[in-house]
Amino acid sequence: MPPQAVTPPPGNPRFPLLDPLRAIAAIFVVVTHTTQLGGFNAGEFLGAWTARLDSGVAIFFVLSAFLLYRPFVRARLDGRAPVKVGRYAWRRALRILPAYWLAVVILGLLDPDRNPGLFGEHWWVYWGLLQSWSEHTIINGIGVAWSLSVEAAFYVLLPVYAALMARLLRGRDRDTQARLELLILAGSAVLALIVRAIVASFDPHGPFGNQLPGTWLWFTGGLVLAVTSAWGVQSRAVRFAAERPLACWGLAFACLTASAWAIGMPRDPFSPDISNASLQLKHLLYAGMAFFLVAPMVFHDGRRSLPTMLLSTRLLAWLGLVSYGIFLWHQTFVFEFLDTRVWPPVAGMALYTVLVIAAATACAAASYYLVERPLLRFKEPTGGARTRTRAQAVAAKSES
Repeated sequence: MPPQAVTPPPGNPRFPLLDPLRAIAAIFVVVTHTTQLGGFNAGEFLGAWTARLDSGVAIFFVLSAFLLYRPFVRARLDGRAPVKVGRYAWRRALRILPAYWLAVVILGLLDPDRNPGLFGEHWWVYWGLLQSWSEHTIINGIGVAWSLSVEAAFYVLLPVYAALMARLLRGRDRDTQARLELLILAGSAVLALIVRAIVASFDPHGPFGNQLPGTWLWFTGGLVLAVTSAWGVQSRAVRFAAERPLACWGLAFACLTASAWAIGMPRDPFSPDISNASLQLKHLLYAGMAFFLVAPMVFHDGRRSLPTMLLSTRLLAWLGLVSYGIFLWHQTFVFEFLDTRVWPPVAGMALYTVLVIAAATACAAASYYLVERPLLRFKEPTGGARTRTRAQAVAAKSES
């Protein structure tokens, strides 16, 4: 695979080990869907863990919050001009909507029974990524896109949150701003979990837990990492994450294992026997798992470790580039290849999952190279890439 194939488009600064984490998150989601539909989760010992790989969504949310908020908070802490909201909105729309609309058109035409509503009376709900706001639409359309709808809501909220923090923390020094914001985020995370529990006690089967207010806790993990990274203070926690990534991943696995075995959570996510306490503990543990998985890659200081070596492989780097498409396209193949699971339990499920990942990856690669990557050349305003000053270019590069 040529190096340029796994290189981000020009002008797209990034943390190099985070895209491979997107690949892992996408694979988590695919695996939990194949093992759930294939009956593996309910009947096999390892199914306790694979049933909890829906936590890949939490990883996506932490990554998005970190990467998108860091430029906002860094500009504020450095005393620079704030991020231009119009430019931010254009870049988000260009990154998310073309690939999503392509999937909507093709899946809506070729597989309408499994992707209902995309061309129906309420088509605008799905095309506009509004489906998470109603229990009647949240799992229709491209079913897995409910989480993309939540992310879209977060994209809209983020500049508002950034402006609110700028106003609340105005006039304070850099250290005070960072410390106060971390306290605010911690308080909001606790409040979000409490509100989730209260709403679930009145409406246990409602969509609140899969909407932005109900998933705020997951986003706060990324926001905390963004503030801490932009602040630049080498605290004990930051040094631990940088120096001991394997230990952090061990904590992530401990959170995943606890969610699988220690909280009384049924393996079937649609079971009527899920208690409110189990549901909220699972949500909290998913937040911890995603945080500990991402944090060491945010503060990575260049030293080699098993996690960084894994994430540095060219295959995961490439899968990270096309991971958005894998997420969008896999659901149809989960159903199409279902019959392959009837072979011996472990081998059959493994083959089934590999086939789904391979087919989804092929569609994702076509989407990325034919639609997404070419359009990313226009992510700067007209002429922006040519007219940026050297100082702006250096500032942008420093965000990587």
